[in-house]
Amino acid sequence: MDVVVINPYDLIKPWDKVRLQEWFIFGVCVPGKSARQTADKVEAMLDDMEMQYHHTPFQSIEQAVKFGKLGYYLRKHKLGQYKRINKALRGMIKIDPATVTLEDLEAIHGVGAKTARMLLLYSRPNQQMIPLDTHILKWLRAHGYDAPKSTPPPGKKYRELEAAFIAEGVKRGLTPKEWDTQVWQQYAGKLTKKNGKTQVLESGEHTGAQG
Repeated sequence: MDVVVINPYDLIKPWDKVRLQEWFIFGVCVPGKSARQTADKVEAMLDDMEMQYHHTPFQSIEQAVKFGKLGYYLRKHKLGQYKRINKALRGMIKIDPATVTLEDLEAIHGVGAKTARMLLLYSRPNQQMIPLDTHILKWLRAHGYDAPKSTPPPGKKYRELEAAFIAEGVKRGLTPKEWDTQVWQQYAGKLTKKNGKTQVLESGEHTGAQG
């Protein structure tokens, strides 16, 4: 798995079965952590499992569960949050990333509204949803919206803020994915000027992945 798999600056990329599974496993593991470092750890863990089980990422997780080794692999590769991730991965491997609904993702233990939306927004076209991370909420507050400092739980408040942010993107001629990425770049991305164009120095952490 390459770190480009989790790069939301790349808005158009093909998603095959393996890359989708890698992306969803990454989404479970990344909350509260650096995206780049987590991608490297997830890649190393999946490579380690593949050498043992010779399967797709979800099948490798399934085999690790079957033989009581999932906790071992998580700790070996220092992914942290072991109890939450262990439970979340056990639920994640039961779904099909290509067809799973937002509601079914949110129902998985350890996958919140924010993570579920990030997974779908960046792997499917034309998604009308937003992961309300700290940067999105900060932007909303700065522009007069009554937004909390932390992500609200699924429900009316989340949907209201999500709709408001999407509407602000529409005003600017941007899709939810483009608008989410632009605000992330503004608040979290390390930007630099090169040849007259603003570029990202490093991918950093997309806090949309945090729960």
